Amino acid sequence: MRVGPRGRRNHPSHRPTGGGPSAAARQVYGAAAVAANYGSITSIYRSVAHNRAVGGVSNSYHLQGRAIDVARRPGVTHAMIATALTRAGYRMVESLDEGDHSHFAFAGPGTTVAPEQVAVAYPPPPDPTAPKPQAVRADDHGTLRIDLPPAQLASR
Repeated sequence: MRVGPRGRRNHPSHRPTGGGPSAAARQVYGAAAVAANYGSITSIYRSVAHNRAVGGVSNSYHLQGRAIDVARRPGVTHAMIATALTRAGYRMVESLDEGDHSHFAFAGPGTTVAPEQVAVAYPPPPDPTAPKPQAVRADDHGTLRIDLPPAQLASR
């Protein structure tokens, strides 16, 4: 068994078969090491059965071991990870903010990808018709010191 970028052992059934890691696999594991600084890597290679079980699309880059999913740490944005991967020289073909995680897929070695060819998606904006929380009056939480007359304030 080999150890992956997060130090966990990768079971042989969870990665592509063949001799040593391919150039594409080395690229994806390198990108995963960069992205791991921003959250937890939750998926790289998926079997067809696992991809189907998690609701992945039938032509997912995960099936080729060319994609990563990152559960972002609080305060980390999708754009922060995408920028770090781009600056590190990784060529993405998909950069998707899936709301609760980020998904990145990478071009194969030797493939040229123009910026306009990269699939980029962000979650839809919040529904403007959604009810807004009502303001809470101070009296709903008890008496505030500022509400007391000076005589009572001095006695507290």
